[in-house]
Amino acid sequence: MATGLRGNFRGGNMVYTSGHAMRVVDAIGPDVIKYELASENLQVTATDPFGWTSTVVEVGAGTTEFDVSDAAGILGRITTAANEDDGGQYQLLGSNFEFTSGQTLVYAGIELDLSDATQSDLLFGFAVTDTSVIAGVDDGVYIECLDGGATISTVTEKSGTETQTDSVGTMVNDTFHTLEMYFDGSSVYFFFDGAQTSTIHTANIPDDVVLRPTLAYLNGAGGVDTVDVRWAKWIQVGR
Repeated sequence: MATGLRGNFRGGNMVYTSGHAMRVVDAIGPDVIKYELASENLQVTATDPFGWTSTVVEVGAGTTEFDVSDAAGILGRITTAANEDDGGQYQLLGSNFEFTSGQTLVYAGIELDLSDATQSDLLFGFAVTDTSVIAGVDDGVYIECLDGGATISTVTEKSGTETQTDSVGTMVNDTFHTLEMYFDGSSVYFFFDGAQTSTIHTANIPDDVVLRPTLAYLNGAGGVDTVDVRWAKWIQVGR
């Protein structure tokens, strides 16, 4: 496994990787689109972090919030209301990420901690504009952990038809995990805690739509749940 910070040119753009070879920490150049979650985005107005559109689900009293954190080493925290299926879905404003052969690479990564990994729904990655991505989005590239189990699945989905690989990693309560995906122009590679999962996805990659960075979480039982985020970023190189 590769380690340390490395930089190389990809089609006239500088791409920096660290850790494993497909962990993109930054990219600079004329063909780069990137977004990194920052604390200034989490100064919440109502339920919307700045620069994001939110769909908040409230079964009863209380409001789910995605706020900046005061804890050392933690960027932000999602805090749900206290009823089952309370939570929030967050999509970056604007659809401008593509999974086509013209892309040099597309990367997304997040480090997070779930207070309840079994009784919860989590989705991270890219999706088309949708107000209920966990319930059933038609196009996306993402990692999910669904209510009733702590294992994660990797998914590529095009026009409602998906390729899904189950049980490629296990989330643990109150433990930070790193979820990542990398597209090289033809295949999608997924990583859990820095290790590549066994299946490389080549089918049902949504190459005919533009996608939005997406993060969604719903609690799966009564009581307040939290999601702590250390970092999250989405990077595309190529047009």
